[in-house]
Amino acid sequence: MLEFLGISYLEWLGYAASIIVFVSLSMTSIVKLRWYNMLGAMLFALYGFLIGSYPVAFMNFLIVCTNIYYLVKMNKHKENFKLIEVKDNDGILNYYLDSYQKDIEKFFPDFKGTEGKLSMFVLRDMSVAGIFIGEVKDDMFKIDIDYALPQYRDFKVANYLYNKLSNVLSQHQVKCIVCDSDIEDNLKYIKKMGFQTCTREGKQVMCKTL
Repeated sequence: MLEFLGISYLEWLGYAASIIVFVSLSMTSIVKLRWYNMLGAMLFALYGFLIGSYPVAFMNFLIVCTNIYYLVKMNKHKENFKLIEVKDNDGILNYYLDSYQKDIEKFFPDFKGTEGKLSMFVLRDMSVAGIFIGEVKDDMFKIDIDYALPQYRDFKVANYLYNKLSNVLSQHQVKCIVCDSDIEDNLKYIKKMGFQTCTREGKQVMCKTL
């Protein structure tokens, strides 16, 4: 039997399946968890078949079918989104900011608070899925926080947010959204949302015209 580093390729298949299943359990997104778990189960089913352990192959085949069923069901489910303004001293807003403080600081280390800021929740099936906070200055809205809760990071929240933002911000005479973050993940994200490099107040930032 072919080997690599003294271990047969068949055993490597089993190790790979185990690692993928383990990784799937660390996913905060249910959709990603299902996809990774299904891939791991497929490899386990193949591994069980090749070593002649048909109960292992059969059990993992059932796991693959279960994941497919729920992925199709989730894909067909029509989610309801809503964008609402909240007051800067709102208790629920403060609760979420406190609960996810450490994760928020990774992406928005300069965030100082909500006082005097325009704050919004993105609701997804009646649950808070995203937090959007910024400062209105003349016709410009400067982003302080554009944060999706870990379990909702599949760009559905972001796509809905930026499709509906003009309706809310137009009431505040905002014509342009600005982000001056230098966090690489933030820059990749806002570029996907249609932001482009521009100059504001003598500084190069990322802008999106409404």
